[in-house]
Amino acid sequence: MWPFSTRRSRGSTPRSPTPNRTSPTPARILFLADRNILANQGYLSFSAFPPDALLRIAPDEVRRMNDRAQRRRGEAPMEHAAPARLRAETRRVPKNAAVFFTIFQTFMTGTDESGEPVPYFGDYPADFFDLIIIDECHRGGANDESNWRGILEHFTPAVQLGLTATPRRDVNADTYRYFGEPVYTYSLKDGINDGFLTPFRVKQLATTLDDYVYTSDDDVIEGEIEEGRRYDEGDFNRVIEIREVKSFACAPS
Repeated sequence: MWPFSTRRSRGSTPRSPTPNRTSPTPARILFLADRNILANQGYLSFSAFPPDALLRIAPDEVRRMNDRAQRRRGEAPMEHAAPARLRAETRRVPKNAAVFFTIFQTFMTGTDESGEPVPYFGDYPADFFDLIIIDECHRGGANDESNWRGILEHFTPAVQLGLTATPRRDVNADTYRYFGEPVYTYSLKDGINDGFLTPFRVKQLATTLDDYVYTSDDDVIEGEIEEGRRYDEGDFNRVIEIREVKSFACAPS
């Protein structure tokens, strides 16, 4: 298990996880995920914080914010347009919080008045966030060719903390190449001993579960079976049900 690592520049040592501000401005944290359910879980995990310290950035909220800004300028709101289809210099993004939660896709949303893509994340100064936590960092952001990588590169001044239980070393999604070696590891054994994960036992066996051909010594409990047909994995529990196999797969260890 490889929970997280701070991002380091190539050829350099990891930055110390301290805010990059020297002013009294409170530190700002961004929790960045690739699925709404993960961002929502992160948001709920911080429920002990005051409500006004937390902000869930969603496209609808950004759209409403820009509609209000347009009304104040005397312009007609673009209620059915893509979020942020505005001039870049007049767009508004949420900034009034200490801990922000969003997904890559929301930050990549946004167009200018001509409809050309102008992602939201660029409306934040590069040093706006002091710490960025990237959940499931082996997906998207670790990919050299991903559009999402631009988000992480834009916020380079921030300490970037990646979390994952499934790091990858694939050619274009090398978690280690971007984030470096893990700075903290919480093992499967630790998770079991601490009561967060369920103990298990491994049984090794050879099966023919990938396909099945009826033979005369098999009992047909219900329905008709086509003799000579080879049923494959896609047919199991749809076209044919083999109860012994199902019972074995579901049996407790």
